[in-house]
Amino acid sequence: MQIEVEDSANCGGTGQFVYRELGPIRPVRAIRAEERGREITLEVTGVAKGGGWVQARGVKIADSGAGFAFLIFGGEWGIRLKPEGYAAGWDFTDPKQWGEPFKIYGEEKDIIYATSD
Repeated sequence: MQIEVEDSANCGGTGQFVYRELGPIRPVRAIRAEERGREITLEVTGVAKGGGWVQARGVKIADSGAGFAFLIFGGEWGIRLKPEGYAAGWDFTDPKQWGEPFKIYGEEKDIIYATSD
């Protein structure tokens, strides 16, 4: 699998990354993260080229250090995150939301998969 995120309104771009998939690609609804010593849940969506919203996805990948990890990715413009339950829709100008090219997690327990595509 190749991942390359364009420089966009969502986030800065990346070079090309190549990962070896170790399982099926699954739709992702949210991820757990630690902020200031406490666990929070963040909703996640993918961002397509041009700024359209697409399903974020996750896949188990080979990792040289740990043996495997979990890649969370979106579209050509990366992924966008916001606190779970935050009522505002997805918006590039909202200061409570932010974009990232992708995320890599060491533990699957931190990923909340969507029930359907």
